[in-house]
Amino acid sequence: MNFDPADVAPADRAKAAEAARTLTLREIRDPSDPAFDAAYDLLDGFFGPLGELEDRAVLARFTRERHLDYGPGLRGTYHLIGAWDGDVLVGVRDCYVDLDDRVGVCLVGLSHSFVLPAWRRSGLGALFRAVPVALAREAGPRPTLLAAEMEPVDLARPETIVRLVAYGRSGFGVFDPQRFRYSQPDFRAPSDAGHTAIPMLGVVRLLGLGPDRVSAEVAEAFPRLFHVCHRMYLSASRVDPSERHAVDTLRASPDPVRLLRLPQAIDDAEALVPLTRDAVLPLYPVGLRGAAEVL
Repeated sequence: MNFDPADVAPADRAKAAEAARTLTLREIRDPSDPAFDAAYDLLDGFFGPLGELEDRAVLARFTRERHLDYGPGLRGTYHLIGAWDGDVLVGVRDCYVDLDDRVGVCLVGLSHSFVLPAWRRSGLGALFRAVPVALAREAGPRPTLLAAEMEPVDLARPETIVRLVAYGRSGFGVFDPQRFRYSQPDFRAPSDAGHTAIPMLGVVRLLGLGPDRVSAEVAEAFPRLFHVCHRMYLSASRVDPSERHAVDTLRASPDPVRLLRLPQAIDDAEALVPLTRDAVLPLYPVGLRGAAEVL
């Protein structure tokens, strides 16, 4: 797969170019390809226990069909991308390139990314953040949000900070959680779990939009496109509470939605404080706070 070095943050360009030279990146388009199971297993080992990964059958279907028809004015494509060092799969990225014709924006849902420990800080992560930009351009010229669902900061789990630092250094910001209250359905939750969703930060990079804020209407495309996809394989009762909470909060004010800066280092307290679990979880009703917060 090709990537444009201009899509990579300046500090990451040399490493990303080296990763592109060293590794083989290709899109997996057939779920009967052994690469599909290898890629899914790699993602499932990390995201499955967190309740943040769709069933194997769902992603197999999306890989096979690729084009997703969400309904009037909403459509998208699914992309599963692997990176190999010789015959060894060392990383996986999957993403959705979705179009909201009513608002006139493209939202690239950076769904999952996992890189084996030996390849972290090699430039592959930066490459995985850049390749979806090229996929968005193929969908046609329009304002674009590169959008990632990220856990609020858990100070007891440094990896929740490290991921945000990586995105912050790559030119991403985060929608102010006070206005943008997105939650992802908990894919593993049984019907009697007492909760339906997990709070997530809206980590975004804006292309062709304002540098530090967007209208509430544009921000609303984020939950709308993610959740319309969720309804393709989950019951509405598992999805609707999340969308109502996000949309109602956005529509409560006509003001633009600000982007806050992401941390540039693991001790960047000023940027971290508004993104911690203690700051974010109280903004959600109990049923959308995740399994650990039900009680």
